[in-house]
Amino acid sequence: MKNILKTIAVLVSASLISVVAKAGELAVSGSANASYVINGGQTTTGKALGISNELMFKASGELDNGFTWDYHTELDMADGGAASNDDTALVIGLGDLGKFGIYDAEGGLSTELAWGIGAMGVGADYANTMTNIGRGYDVSSDPHVAYYTPAGLIPFGIEAAIGYAPNTADGQGNSYKNSGVQANAALGGTDATQYRVSAAPIDGLKIGADYYEVGGNTLAVRQDKTGGNMYAQYAMGNFKVGITEGYVETGLIAKTTGVVADTATALNAPRYNSSGMGVEFAVNDQLSISYTTEEFERVTTAPIAATASTTVKTTVTSEQDTIMAAYNIGGATVGVSIIDTDDSDYTVGKEETKTIFSLGMEF
Repeated sequence: MKNILKTIAVLVSASLISVVAKAGELAVSGSANASYVINGGQTTTGKALGISNELMFKASGELDNGFTWDYHTELDMADGGAASNDDTALVIGLGDLGKFGIYDAEGGLSTELAWGIGAMGVGADYANTMTNIGRGYDVSSDPHVAYYTPAGLIPFGIEAAIGYAPNTADGQGNSYKNSGVQANAALGGTDATQYRVSAAPIDGLKIGADYYEVGGNTLAVRQDKTGGNMYAQYAMGNFKVGITEGYVETGLIAKTTGVVADTATALNAPRYNSSGMGVEFAVNDQLSISYTTEEFERVTTAPIAATASTTVKTTVTSEQDTIMAAYNIGGATVGVSIIDTDDSDYTVGKEETKTIFSLGMEF
């Protein structure tokens, strides 16, 4: 599949050599958001007011062979007030052949959020109390290229995509003609490939899955770094329900002298499993409410003696329940989110809560 993607990239590049881009159009959109957060339970954080903004600059045009192009980049504020350019993409529309894109911190293929339940945002991705939930490897973490099949080509609304990051050691925010960094051997490999398939077989139903794997210059490992998700969402009238399942596995070292040290912290376990379900209800055109419940499971492995055939695995599960309400007033959205987490940070008995009041403006 990697060779197929590379061939597509060469063909697209060759086709663009002899064409001329017509004058494009530039548009600017964005949002401004303010929040008041109240943390509770066994946490070291308290109350906080915050304001952030995000500006997206979009440009688009058409080539004289009928292909289209779209470019965008975002200017947003990081924690602490520092501004940065990120989420950049240049996408070539290939007509009946689909589309081909070049992405930096953008163009994700993970389906971890595709179940799509949450009046303010998808479940724990919108807000959570935990230090790390261990979910969702995504090729968007690295500069990459991707190809998407055209809509309607395959029956039942099936669409497929493949993304390839040639150098995962290179980092994001690379400038034009960037030379990159040396990709030394690593447990996580030095390149990454991700596949995604989605379908809409009947009215109201959406299903899909993704799979992420690494390759390139890898160390001798007994567990490769991989991950994947699958989801289903069904909408009927004002109701929408969704479910999701996912996992990630980190790269592990090979058995050496005596033991394999696969014990882990909350930030680095051999395996994480995740699952979630929820329901969202549009009360009317302005008001939406939702409820989601999610579980995040961390699996650690005790050191194994060189002469042993089995090991001891320990599983800790954190559970988060989230209630959201969003009320739209023209171009403004007023929201409230209430998060309650049991065994937070994969610590048995640790309970944390968070309440977020928010005001968002779209422009």
